[in-house]
Amino acid sequence: MKNLLLALSFMAVVPGIAAEKNDTTFQYRDKQIVVKIDSVETKIVLLDKNGNEYTKIKDESYVDGQEVERIFVSSPFVPIKKKSGHTFYGHFADFFIGQNLLNGGSEMHSRDAKSLEWGVTVFDIGLGLTKSDAFGLMSALQVGFVHNHFNTDYVLNNIGDKTIMVKNDTTGVKTSFLKYTYWKIPLIFEWKKKFAKRDAFIGIGVSMEWRTNIKSKYRIGDKRYTVSRELNVNPIGIDLEGYIGFAGFNIFAHYGLTKMFKDGPTCHPIGLGVGFTF
Repeated sequence: MKNLLLALSFMAVVPGIAAEKNDTTFQYRDKQIVVKIDSVETKIVLLDKNGNEYTKIKDESYVDGQEVERIFVSSPFVPIKKKSGHTFYGHFADFFIGQNLLNGGSEMHSRDAKSLEWGVTVFDIGLGLTKSDAFGLMSALQVGFVHNHFNTDYVLNNIGDKTIMVKNDTTGVKTSFLKYTYWKIPLIFEWKKKFAKRDAFIGIGVSMEWRTNIKSKYRIGDKRYTVSRELNVNPIGIDLEGYIGFAGFNIFAHYGLTKMFKDGPTCHPIGLGVGFTF
């Protein structure tokens, strides 16, 4: 009798198990429609081409011949974010600020303590290079703003198609500086590891920057005077880039592999600062 009851129980369970394994999949354009059938109900699931399930706004199931309807508050057909094998989430800073030094020696009469750069990351992308997601290749678009300050009795000027520092005999000068904007595309290899649910990370690579809105100026009181907009600055620069950090904070550095000026002082700019990810 016990054996008979056990056999009957097993026969009742097997159809349910078999039904779960017999899901039916239909391919429609770039989407998959999966019909899931178990011993209780029949459900329909919509997937994208990567296997990500779309968020539902309406769900219909069929239970014992009756239709059961559920309503979800969401946007229709918005894919649920799932990590694919090739997606890498790196750690470019959303906002960064630090010193920017022209690194041209004593002839530049630089005031390094006042020289500054700051910027933001417009967007970034990443490609995972390992299954563990510990190593990846990153790129981004960044925009930054630079002010390189000089001693107040000197200005940067273009004399005879050559950029040089020139003595400024004007009195009452408060600041003298070179300013420009850059658009940067870095290409970084990043390694990361979790500690206490936060990422520790380090990245190194190169970047290309396009410099624009270049001006040499000085200020007397609240008024600024433009010295030159023609300074033989190389519009394209190649930099060595690196950063190290934990969670939403990092320390960054970059070094100019190419010269700042086409014909003028030999300057390879150096940047050092901190970045924050929000």
